[in-house]
Amino acid sequence: MKDMKFVLIVFSIVFFALALPSECCNKKSAEAKKPKEEKRPETLDTLEEEEDDDSIEAFPDIEEQDILCHGYTPKPTTQELPKAVIFGTRKGGTRALLEFLNMHSLVRRSKPEIHFYDKHYKKGIEWYKAKMPFLTEGQIGMEKTPGYFHTPEVPKRMFETKNDTKLLLIIRDPVKRMISDYNQFVYNNMAQGNSYPNIETFLLKEDGSINEDYPPLKRSLYHQHMANWLEYFPLDQIYIVDGDRFIKEPWKEMEKVESFLDLPHQVGINNFYFNQTKGFYCGKEIIENVNSQWTCTRNKCLSKSKGRKPPSVDAGLLQRLYDYMDVHNQKFFKLVNRSDIVWQRPEF
Repeated sequence: MKDMKFVLIVFSIVFFALALPSECCNKKSAEAKKPKEEKRPETLDTLEEEEDDDSIEAFPDIEEQDILCHGYTPKPTTQELPKAVIFGTRKGGTRALLEFLNMHSLVRRSKPEIHFYDKHYKKGIEWYKAKMPFLTEGQIGMEKTPGYFHTPEVPKRMFETKNDTKLLLIIRDPVKRMISDYNQFVYNNMAQGNSYPNIETFLLKEDGSINEDYPPLKRSLYHQHMANWLEYFPLDQIYIVDGDRFIKEPWKEMEKVESFLDLPHQVGINNFYFNQTKGFYCGKEIIENVNSQWTCTRNKCLSKSKGRKPPSVDAGLLQRLYDYMDVHNQKFFKLVNRSDIVWQRPEF
């Protein structure tokens, strides 16, 4: 009888090890082995409006975590419209926010940006639901598409589709966000072997005035886009994450987001560690086996494409940009009734 128990214990341990997510065993995922598709060279105009597909930054799912040992019974799953959507801002930290939220046991997210409300609305609700993750009882589904925030048609479409959607908006210093937006196009072109004009080319008109029609600049005028959303959704249905604070102390913002989403607090300071090489915080996810004392810890860190070195910008132009943004920032703070967000000017 004792020998039989010993065999069962050994079997359980081996089965647990084989079922662990790839990060726990330091194995490369099949997804990482797929060859990258070559992209054709794009024109400047196309690149200006191109959304950043950062789904490669999404971490492998952990839905297998519950089937780590003997005695597991599969749970029924459903696909539903998302209870919460991260709808902006572009280059504001949406991927990090989504992936850190996905460490919560009651949150499941779509890896890629779905773009239902801005690009695929005519495909219908069933198409949208089919793009969402499978959920077990008690879990909520989420997606993030930063382009929603600055696309005029989206608030009305979302309200008519699911007007109880909880909305998450993560914002950064608008000048830094705009530069990061521009920087993405620089790296996209460099990756294709192309050069890209300096930022002054886009930001300044021939007479030296600021080009207010430059798309990355317009995306940083937060109050203009937010006013459109508030025509359909009440402010208490939107939580604004301070992106600059999120970078420094992600666990504090995560606690507020969990409360906003009516989730029990699970993701705290012990779920983060500072990566000295990358220069930002990474996630530390603890995967528990419900039928034993075994646990597995895996690190979740965005790649080097996040936190790219910013381009050099003339100090005089930077000062003009901060002066220009001041009025717009104050309009935004007043609109959303927030006085706790502070964006410090750099020393010129």
